[in-house]
Amino acid sequence: MLEHDARRRGFTLIELMIAVAIIGVLAATAITSWTLYQFRTKRTEAMTNLEALAQMEVSYFGEYGVYYPAAPMPAGAPVPGKRIWDAVAEAEFAGLGYAPEGSVVYSYDVNTFPADCACALNSCFTASAIGDLDGDLSLALIGFYQPDANGNTCVTAIGVNPPPVRAGVVVLSEPVVIPPGPGSDDF
Repeated sequence: MLEHDARRRGFTLIELMIAVAIIGVLAATAITSWTLYQFRTKRTEAMTNLEALAQMEVSYFGEYGVYYPAAPMPAGAPVPGKRIWDAVAEAEFAGLGYAPEGSVVYSYDVNTFPADCACALNSCFTASAIGDLDGDLSLALIGFYQPDANGNTCVTAIGVNPPPVRAGVVVLSEPVVIPPGPGSDDF
């Protein structure tokens, strides 16, 4: 009998299935966590670039008395992955003197368009970062709303979003993630 027991040292099918199920649950959790980590990293790029863009806008306003408008750059629909800040983007932001370092995940714009703003012409701005982080055509949007002296603001140029409210207070003069719409998982 001992000789027979010594030969049976393998796993049963049930034990093997339980081990595979545990590994599957761990893998699913890890993949979800990794995806969220990647989105946070990409969002950090947008927050940093919007902060720099806003500082340059405030300096520009101090010198010229107006904010500098700029169309979304790099041009074209947002795509997952990095895009080159090309000569067209350089030219669009040249008057402001803004250029991010290296390639970017988001497109950046500055809205001062009077029809979108509750302030006088070019006396407030909203800078936006727009990206499609996972290629599903739902967009991630981060905004920086700079009000005029009376607290009036512009909406985002894409998506026409007013400043969000956090804990009952309108969020101004800092980069803020605009809550995504239904079905969006870019955040």
